[in-house]
Amino acid sequence: MLTPKIIRREPCPETLLAAQAAGLDELAARLVASRVSDSEADFGALLSPALRHLDHPSGLPDVQRACDRLADAIERGEKIGVVTDYDVDGITSHTLLRESLTQDFGLDESRVSGFIGHRLTEGYGLTDPVCDRVLAVAPAVVITADCGSSDEQRIRRLKDAGIDVIVTDHHGIPVEGIPASAFATVSPAREDTAYPDRAIAGCTVAWLLMCMLRQNLIDRGLLPASAPKLTRHLDLVSLGTVADAVSLFSRNNRALVAAGLGVMNQRQRPCWQAVAELLSRDNQPFTVDDLGFQIGPRINARGRMEDPFAAWHFLAAASLFEARDWLQQLDKNNRQRRETEKRMVGSAREHVASTLKPADQLVLVYDDTFHAGVQGIVASRLLESFGRVTCVCSPGKDSELVSGSLRSIPQVDIGAALKAVNASRPGVLERFGGHPAAAGVTLALEQLENFRQALAEAIADQLGSLQLQPMLMTDGELKNNELTYSCWQAIQALAPFGRGFEKPLFDGEFNITGARAVGADPVHLSLNLSAGNVRLRGIWFNALSEAGADWPLETGDRARCVFELEPDTYKGGAAMQLMVRFATRL
Repeated sequence: MLTPKIIRREPCPETLLAAQAAGLDELAARLVASRVSDSEADFGALLSPALRHLDHPSGLPDVQRACDRLADAIERGEKIGVVTDYDVDGITSHTLLRESLTQDFGLDESRVSGFIGHRLTEGYGLTDPVCDRVLAVAPAVVITADCGSSDEQRIRRLKDAGIDVIVTDHHGIPVEGIPASAFATVSPAREDTAYPDRAIAGCTVAWLLMCMLRQNLIDRGLLPASAPKLTRHLDLVSLGTVADAVSLFSRNNRALVAAGLGVMNQRQRPCWQAVAELLSRDNQPFTVDDLGFQIGPRINARGRMEDPFAAWHFLAAASLFEARDWLQQLDKNNRQRRETEKRMVGSAREHVASTLKPADQLVLVYDDTFHAGVQGIVASRLLESFGRVTCVCSPGKDSELVSGSLRSIPQVDIGAALKAVNASRPGVLERFGGHPAAAGVTLALEQLENFRQALAEAIADQLGSLQLQPMLMTDGELKNNELTYSCWQAIQALAPFGRGFEKPLFDGEFNITGARAVGADPVHLSLNLSAGNVRLRGIWFNALSEAGADWPLETGDRARCVFELEPDTYKGGAAMQLMVRFATRL
C-alpha cells in the first residue's frame, strides 16, 4: 500500500459566510462550506431534509405514458413482470414495485411475476437468459428497475412477443440513445429529461413511477382518494440510495434517506426487527452507516455469491421468524464474501504493488481464479490503496469472455471514459454501463489488452498528465475542547452523509499511551490516545496487513492520526473515541 497524501478541505469563503448567516456555528459552517461551493445553496433543503423538498416526478420522461399503460394493465387484470438488478438498488426496487402493485394497488399476486438475473450464470440486467424466463411466463407488461437502458436487443425480443417493456433506470444512456423497442423509458439520465436531479438511484425512479401511478389510479376511480401514500416504502428507497453510493448532496436523496430512516426505525417490517436483533440495536435507531456498512453488504452478498432471490424474500418477509431465517442465510453469504474478498484483495494488492509505475493512472487486474461477485469490492479496496482508477476482471459466464468492475476517483467520470473507449475502438466492449464513479464491462478475453490501452487513453484525456496517489481529504483539526459528545451531536445534525456530502474526517497529533492488537486474526489496533489533558480510546481497523506484521505505531509514539469522531459505545455515556482511518508516526 502507498502512503496516502493528507489534504485538508478548503472552505468556500462565500458559502462560509452564508452558512453562518443561516445560523450554523463555526464548526458546522466550516464543514458545510468545505462541501458546498454555492453560497446560494438551499440551506433549508440541505440542513433540514424533508419530503417537501422533493422534485415532482412529472418531469421524468415517459412517466405519464408508463403510468397509463400500467393502469390499463391493472384495470384489465393483465400479468405484469418485474425485472431488476441483483444489487441492493435492484433488490429494493424489486420489493417496492411488487408490493406497490399487489398490496397498494390490488393486483392479485398471481398476476405479478419477479425476475432477478443471477450474477454468475445470467449476468447483469435484462440478459437473454432472463428474457427466456420472462417469455415462459408471458406477462403483458414488463417493468425494469435499475437496468434496461442498454438492453435494446433483449427488449426487442420481448416486444416481438407482444410484451410492452417499461424501462425505469438511472444509468447512463448509450450513445445510440434510449432503447427504441421500449414502450417507455423513465430515466433522469435522458437528455430530454425535465427532472432536475440526475443523481437519484434506481429505486427512487421506481418509487416515483409508483407514486404517479397511484394518482393515475385515483383519477380513474380504481383507488379511493383516501388510498395511503407510498411513504411506507421509503425504508427501501433509503437503503437502495445509500448502498448505491449516489450523491447525498442531492436534496431529493437527502430527503428520501432521512424520511426512509424514520420509516425503518418504526420497525414495521419484520426484516428490520431481525436486523436489530442481529446487530443488538434494540434500543438504538438505524443510521446511514448501518445502511451502508451493515444492511447493504448483507443484501449485496447474496447476489454476489448465490441466487439473489433470498435477499428479496428477506425484505418481503411476512413474519419475524421468516425474516430471521432469511437473514441467517444472508449473513452466512456475507461471511463467505468477506473471506473471498480477503483472498482476492491480498493477491491483487501484491500484483499491483510489484507492477505499478508512478505515471500510471489506471490499475487493471485480471485473474482467472477471481470470483466475479466480489470484483467491485476488490476494485474499491485497490482504489483506496493506490489512488488510481481501478478495474478488476475475472472470467465471465462464457469461458471466452471477461467481466470487469470499475471504480473511479472523483476527477474521472468512468462512465464517460467507457463511452469514449466504445467510440474509439468499436467492438472491444461487448457490454458496458454504469455511473461516473462505478461501472461494469463485458469483453472478450483476447480484447483485454486493447481495452486496457483504450481505457488508459480515455482516462488521460480527462486527467492530462496528472500524477495520482492515494488521498485522504480531511476537515482539519479539532480543538481539544471539541473532542466531545456535544461536538459529535453538532456534526450529526448535518447528516445524512454520503457520496457528494462526505462524512467529516479530521486529522490531528496525539500521543500513543497504549497499543494492542485485537480481533480474531488479530489485525486491528486498539489505541490509548492523549492530547493535552484529553484522554481517548482509538480503534484502527485493518491497521496490520496480516497478523504478526510490524505495527505502524507503538506505545510512546507521537502520531498524526486521520479519524472520525464517534461515541465510545463500549464505555457508554458521553465518552468519545477516534475511528482511525490512517496514522503515521511523527
